[in-house]
Amino acid sequence: MTRLRNVHWHRTVREIWQSLWVVPLLCTLAALALSIVLLHWDETDPVVLSKAIDSSSASSALSALGSGMLAFTGFVTAVVLMVVQFGTSEFSPRFVAWFRRDRTLKYALSTFTATFVFALVSTAQVGRGSASFVPTRTLIAALCLMLLSILMFLVLIQVTTNGLRVANAVQNLDIEARQVFDAVYPSGAAAAAAATAAVQSLNGQSPIQTVHQGSVGTVLVALDRDDMTRLASQNDAVIVLIPAVGDHVSADAPLLHVYGSTEIPDVRLRRALVFGDERTIDDDPAFAIRMLVDVAIKALSPAVNDPTTAVQSLDRIEDLLRYASGKHLSVGVVVDNRGVTRFIYPTPTWEDLVELALSEIRAFGANQYQVDRRLRALLQSLIAVVPSRRQAALQAQLSLLDDAIAGAIPEGQRALALVADHQGIGMARRDPVEHGKAPTSAIKANI
Repeated sequence: MTRLRNVHWHRTVREIWQSLWVVPLLCTLAALALSIVLLHWDETDPVVLSKAIDSSSASSALSALGSGMLAFTGFVTAVVLMVVQFGTSEFSPRFVAWFRRDRTLKYALSTFTATFVFALVSTAQVGRGSASFVPTRTLIAALCLMLLSILMFLVLIQVTTNGLRVANAVQNLDIEARQVFDAVYPSGAAAAAAATAAVQSLNGQSPIQTVHQGSVGTVLVALDRDDMTRLASQNDAVIVLIPAVGDHVSADAPLLHVYGSTEIPDVRLRRALVFGDERTIDDDPAFAIRMLVDVAIKALSPAVNDPTTAVQSLDRIEDLLRYASGKHLSVGVVVDNRGVTRFIYPTPTWEDLVELALSEIRAFGANQYQVDRRLRALLQSLIAVVPSRRQAALQAQLSLLDDAIAGAIPEGQRALALVADHQGIGMARRDPVEHGKAPTSAIKANI
């Protein structure tokens, strides 16, 4: 994942650009300037395309467009917000910030407001004073803006409805989560060995400096590893982050330990940490799984009772666990250009990720045949492909699944829940050659 040198500047620019007022404001100013330029051009160098259009009819058309666009913008905004509100009820509150990043609504509102301002300013200028001219170019521009507004409305409806589909939302989350895993976890056996050695080398040492949180508790949402590494290298120190990304850090709680011979100004160290009011996916691989689990357990609540949506979430959870299983899930370590460890930060272990991904879904979905069968298929598939050091946690989850099914489903109805099925209920696939059967004979036996 590409990271800018200053994570605060990167996040500030991104927040401003993703806000709903910056781009519409720029488009409104552009529409204002375009209206003035085109009307001046029409007045100094008029073009007559039809004698049926005079300054009065042009002014009426522009006035109607302006008033219509104002009402249209309010209507579209209200409808979209209502659709998002009802749509996110299928997910969780954590997805509100996720959907807010979509640029389509911002660009649509920009087009609508620009059309309204263009028509309003043009109406005020046509026929001003004693001049009487036909604003041909202005009318053509207004028509183009109106057509663009209609197109943006259709695109907005398409993107909004598609974005609120569970399958699309969890797929996009899966894609972005892989980038976060790549950024957070060390790559290669050498990095994992360096992480272990770095932690062991600090055992028994006392930090020369401890940086504490301020007077208000907040959530650690991101960190600038490059800046931390640069500070540590300049001062020949090792910096250790105490809370993990995603933790709520209470007031006056310790944030950082500095090991070395020279203290580093607190303000410089704090500058590399980003805090917010809620977790984000930026540097938090566990939060991606948290969001997928939220979708599943929301679907499994008695008020919703939608185990198929839970199965869709489990599909993506399996993908992420399979992807994470190949990583070296040790503490995060960053080295400088000389290969010296400079920054150490905590990360979720394999056991943490597995428990987060499966425990709550198993607890809430143990009485659902689809969920039981999909969980069993997920665990059996992962056990077959993950490295041997990862299998113990999965085997433990398989045992817990058996216990949960035994406690939730009567014994006479339990056999169906003990079958592994990647579709939940639909196709309990078997290896055609299992039990020594030849593929052809096995297939014929099932016809």
